[in-house]
Amino acid sequence: MPSVSGGGEDARPSVLVVGAGMAGLTAARALRDLGHPVVVLEARDRVGGRIWTDEHGVDLGAHWIHGTDGNPITDLVEDLGIPYSYVGGDSAYTGGFDSLDLFGADRGAVSHRYKSRTLELADEVVHELEHRAAVARKAGHPDISLGEAMAAVLAERRLSPEDEQAVRYHLNVILREDAAEDPDKLSLKHWEDGYLVYGYGDSTLHDGYQSVVDALADGLDVRLGHAVTRIGPGRVTTDQGVFAADKVLVTLPLGVLKAGAVEFVPPLPEAKRSAISRLGFGTLNKIALHYDEAFWPREQYVFGYLCRDTDRYPTVVISMWKSHGKPVLVMLLGASLGREAETWSTEDVRAYATSVVADLFGEDAPAPVSVSRTAWSSDPHSLGSYTCIGVGSSSKDIATLAEPVGSVHFAGEGTNPYHWGCVHSAYETGLREAARISGNSELYTPPSAGRSRAQSRNTDRMLRFARMRMNHITEPELTERLACLRESVDPHGVRLFAALAGAELETLASMFDEIPYAAGDVLFHEDDEAHGVFLVASGRIEIDFGGIYERAVLGRGALLGHYDMFFNARTTSVTALTNDVVVFYLDHYRYQNFLYAFPDVMMLMLSDLVTRWEQLESALGATTLPKLSGAVPPRAVTFLPD
Repeated sequence: MPSVSGGGEDARPSVLVVGAGMAGLTAARALRDLGHPVVVLEARDRVGGRIWTDEHGVDLGAHWIHGTDGNPITDLVEDLGIPYSYVGGDSAYTGGFDSLDLFGADRGAVSHRYKSRTLELADEVVHELEHRAAVARKAGHPDISLGEAMAAVLAERRLSPEDEQAVRYHLNVILREDAAEDPDKLSLKHWEDGYLVYGYGDSTLHDGYQSVVDALADGLDVRLGHAVTRIGPGRVTTDQGVFAADKVLVTLPLGVLKAGAVEFVPPLPEAKRSAISRLGFGTLNKIALHYDEAFWPREQYVFGYLCRDTDRYPTVVISMWKSHGKPVLVMLLGASLGREAETWSTEDVRAYATSVVADLFGEDAPAPVSVSRTAWSSDPHSLGSYTCIGVGSSSKDIATLAEPVGSVHFAGEGTNPYHWGCVHSAYETGLREAARISGNSELYTPPSAGRSRAQSRNTDRMLRFARMRMNHITEPELTERLACLRESVDPHGVRLFAALAGAELETLASMFDEIPYAAGDVLFHEDDEAHGVFLVASGRIEIDFGGIYERAVLGRGALLGHYDMFFNARTTSVTALTNDVVVFYLDHYRYQNFLYAFPDVMMLMLSDLVTRWEQLESALGATTLPKLSGAVPPRAVTFLPD
């Protein structure tokens, strides 16, 4: 039985690394450089795993550095001297939706106005989906599939067939082609909860990602063609023999772990097996069409495809001429569509792909010289493309999967709870486990930079919403809203927005809905769930505190409910007293996204809130506040004017 040993009393622990993908090679290189004896066992006849650049320079697996600025892969390729080019985008729309040429049902490029309208429609649906997810997380509701929630939201919207196609197009970009899974298999509550992204924009590698793994593998002891069948403490069985070492690092794809293709002896702990079962593993396949020369607009990087049923066709076609100088068009097919494509004959794939090209560039488009495709879900060494959060799962399951079991360690993109499914996800876990095995904490520091992907997307959507509203509000209307916000005062006499000016105040003013009420109309009832900010623009309203306090009558500028998002607040009864009541209303979810975009406003709110608690503490002195357990829950507008 071959053993991995360096010999000598001072020898560092020997390590067997299962898998020569990004995580395995990163860990092996770091450990070897520290003096650990390391052998890498790889089932394929090549290194890279789900990184695979073909002989034409086409990345058939991992393709982009997602979030170039601050991404550790950017630092790595610069250290290795590997050239790359920035292509833009936002790590969700390949190359950026603003730069995308979108083709519609008439097979022509749509106008900027129409393209923007499709995004506005989708923004409303995604806003509602994420709002429902936030409510479900906060209230502890059972998880449901994103698809179930999506069907309910679309049914409520009653969109025209054309508009629903547009919305589904954007959802397919975000889910099918980014998360690599159908919404019916994704968690509503957690599909991207806690996911961090690095700086704006994507980049591509001139020589493909293979250049990175080849550089990492250089000088390492990598045994190709060694398919692992059993793993135990210090012992790995392959179809070429049994290997022994002090430590084992497993970097098998989650798809292989889910299939039970490798036996663990003893079996993995129940918590880890349950996490593996709950997590999802999506598929993203590619079809690449090779031509003698580029006949399409050479300066365009990505073409959006909305010519036919978006659920049956790719959302984007990528030009490798723009990024690599190669006459190749690449289509992405994710989730069930991608898996189905693996069953098509070569002739069917060619016919399907060339029909898409004809829709975009005309029936006279030349036939491709060759067509290549991937089949990741059929590949026994991956059984899919990358990890996603299934129904009933969360990133906590990813963290569970990352935990060592004795001397057996785990790495790979599916073990990174900060961000899964990317090359940098795997790279970071390779460094993490190398640090854990070696005891050298300098090798890895958990991400301290980065933004929540959900918050980043929400902020972008909120700013688009504000710009859209600004286009539909007249100058007098905006002036009136700004004046009302500047005059606004909460029942404690605090003028929260007095310090805001310029873009911040105009953005906030544009986001409010305007709602009229007549005398006797109820704005909200006793014990309703608090859900938004209310700003009285005109007329008089009455707050009924249910006999706890005297009723209060408030007029123009009264601001209610802006602190409610900080606790599970309930409302008191508020009624219009006059026929001229107009209220500006902003739901908490959009207001929260505004605060993410303008953190100075958030700090003003929090500072004011702390000041109030300090004032309350001073007024109460040493009095001990009663426990809230069983007490009446806090009320959203139980504030009295000073």
